[in-house]
Amino acid sequence: MNALIYTESGKLIIRKPNGLEWEYENVDQPELGFDYEVLVYDDIEVKIINWNSEVSFDMQEKSDLTDAETQMIEQYIDNSEPPMGVSLNNQMIQKLYDMVNQYISESLDSHGFTDLAEVTFAGREGSNHPHRSNARRVMEYGDAVYNILDQITAEIIASREDTLKPLDDYAQHIPQPTGIPDHPKR
Repeated sequence: MNALIYTESGKLIIRKPNGLEWEYENVDQPELGFDYEVLVYDDIEVKIINWNSEVSFDMQEKSDLTDAETQMIEQYIDNSEPPMGVSLNNQMIQKLYDMVNQYISESLDSHGFTDLAEVTFAGREGSNHPHRSNARRVMEYGDAVYNILDQITAEIIASREDTLKPLDDYAQHIPQPTGIPDHPKR
């Protein structure tokens, strides 16, 4: 699960064994004891010694990493510390918020709305909008998932990083949106 990626544009991405990931923009390449211009140590393990800006990554001349180079990368990852404010807790919370925002977007779409502003005026008390009941369903769903998310967030914040559960264990408590059967999308 460790990763170290250094791109031709000076972006450095590091991921620790516990899943904590961070990146830096416009940095010098890490000194690892071997030559490279681009390095990928993730799902593939390759280095590019001479980056050719005329062709895509797939067309670059790549070299496999040796065992010694892999050990140097692993040592660099082990010795790396995340920037201030970057923690596995915050990272998990952000991923859950992104997931909930995606769910809300799916709920809007499946109920025939384009955005939350439309839902707000269509579902308000006293509305005569023809789809007011659907708007209220979206708002009730949003209210429910954000209440659940608030409880999960409190649990994650109160947990030590080494006692956190996998992200899927938290995510499974957040209900996915359901649409209305045979409802035509506008």
